[in-house]
Amino acid sequence: MKLLFKNTTTYTKEIYDEFLIFHNQKFKYSYILYTAVIIALILYLIIMQVKNHNITLAIILSSILSGFFLWRYLHPISVVQKEYKSEKILKNEQFTFKFYEKFFTIENAKLINKMKYHKLRKIFETQNFFYLYVDKTHSYLIQKSKFINNESSNFSFFIKKKCRFKYRKVI
Repeated sequence: MKLLFKNTTTYTKEIYDEFLIFHNQKFKYSYILYTAVIIALILYLIIMQVKNHNITLAIILSSILSGFFLWRYLHPISVVQKEYKSEKILKNEQFTFKFYEKFFTIENAKLINKMKYHKLRKIFETQNFFYLYVDKTHSYLIQKSKFINNESSNFSFFIKKKCRFKYRKVI
């Protein structure tokens, strides 16, 4: 298998901060809309239960609403704090990405993962990074300046071809 591109990115707090800003800007409105719709539906159910004098169910729905509200706003904060305390951020862990025709690998000091391109959910290209999303919240952060032979523009063309409908340039 011929190696097409190679990138070694060190995950630092600054890089993660930049990713969080991008992720928040990109998905903030859909997250808020989803939350608002769920809260509105639960509120509607509570009002209907109060109208029908079913107070017990209204109280249960109110506690569900409170739990949902707290979870939606506290859970993301705890996830980010947990990530800041992760080994990869604290120790500035290095990840090496090797791209081949049909798959790519992700290597660090402990393991090697292999992934096919069709398993990527979305790919975003910014001024300084490629973000290869594996799911809604997890992404590989690939710093453009860390490509061997400075081939980020060629990689951009390559990844766009591999993931045609998943690729977005956001500069």
